Amino acid sequence: MRFAAVVAVLAGVAALAGCAQPSGAQHQDGPRFVVSQNPSPVWQPVGITLASLPPGQRVTITATVRDGAVWSSHADYLVPANGAVDLDSQAPIDAPFSGVDGMGLLWSLRSGSGAPASSAEMWGAATLRVGLAAVAGGRRVAQTTVVRVGLSSASESSAVFDDGISGDYFQPKTQDVALRPAVIVFDGTDDGTPTGVIAASQLAANGYPALALSTFGSAGQLDPSHTFPAERFLSAVAWLRSQPGVDRQRIFTFGTSRGAQLALWTAVAYPQLVYGAIAPGGTTGLICNSPVPDPAVTVGGSWVPCASGTRDTSGPNVLDLSRIPGPIVLGCAGRDEQLDNGCAWMSAGIAKRGARVGDVYVRAANATHLFYAPPYTPLYLPAAPYAQPTEDARVQLWNGILEALSEPSSVPGH
Repeated sequence: MRFAAVVAVLAGVAALAGCAQPSGAQHQDGPRFVVSQNPSPVWQPVGITLASLPPGQRVTITATVRDGAVWSSHADYLVPANGAVDLDSQAPIDAPFSGVDGMGLLWSLRSGSGAPASSAEMWGAATLRVGLAAVAGGRRVAQTTVVRVGLSSASESSAVFDDGISGDYFQPKTQDVALRPAVIVFDGTDDGTPTGVIAASQLAANGYPALALSTFGSAGQLDPSHTFPAERFLSAVAWLRSQPGVDRQRIFTFGTSRGAQLALWTAVAYPQLVYGAIAPGGTTGLICNSPVPDPAVTVGGSWVPCASGTRDTSGPNVLDLSRIPGPIVLGCAGRDEQLDNGCAWMSAGIAKRGARVGDVYVRAANATHLFYAPPYTPLYLPAAPYAQPTEDARVQLWNGILEALSEPSSVPGH
């Protein structure tokens, strides 16, 4: 486990899995599933092996989740000479994914109707039971249940209405007394998808306090102009820095899609308050709101200069990312249906930034816009052929995010 605190969380749900094999399971010496950790946290991969099979057989492994609807996925494997199919090291011969992918059966889950997974409460927040079954030679030879512990079990959330801000604060369930970097997540910037709250809960599950800030106003009273007053951010920073366990010198900003520019602008504008920035899936410049020209950001009621559109990625339209003292994490998707030149924006930002140790850049040529959602579940994944590259990008991006957050600071005063 990455953090010792998760041990207590998993222990609390261990009873869900039980110590005995499910009814009808095989004898321990026969074919059986071996799971590296059960229960396991939804925000981390889990190792799955099917052991003690006759070599040379074709075996079908099916994953099934029953929660209102039935979600399932399956993959066929050829049993190797040692009789053990290790999903982390062996590629299937037939599956909705290609190549070696130990979590492929879980992120490729689909409903019977083929509907995409769009419920963050189910795919991430809640604890799920995944049934695994193996069929060889026309009969079931092994079965087990894998319990995936939801994000809500690993962090405490509370509503925040203070100092002119509103949002949700996610605090790790940890006994660690060391100060930890904390993150302000710009929520409400992705229409119809609560990616800010998902990101904040994912960060807290990994040990980092996170405030999902209602970017454009209180819930239910969003500012239709989508203009962000900088004073709201300053209040949020002050509030977050006052929370127990937060390292005041290592505050990160986090924004995706339209929120990416806000994460970068606040980090550039207030380097004395913001240490690093995470901004995948958006521009590296401040873009005015459209179709009616409105400011993206105001300071003291006055407009902050912004570009009139997303097409011009030349130097004057790009934020001076060199002002951010700590690491930055950027990402772009080559198949982004909302920002088709996101990689050009990222390249322009990198050029303005210059080479820095600790920075993370993810270029995902065949991923789609929501490549920044957490990995290992089917949540918000597109249909084939872009599902797998989008999932691969999620794994790469979130590994980079956690790496940037966990690195010790080399900046004086931080």
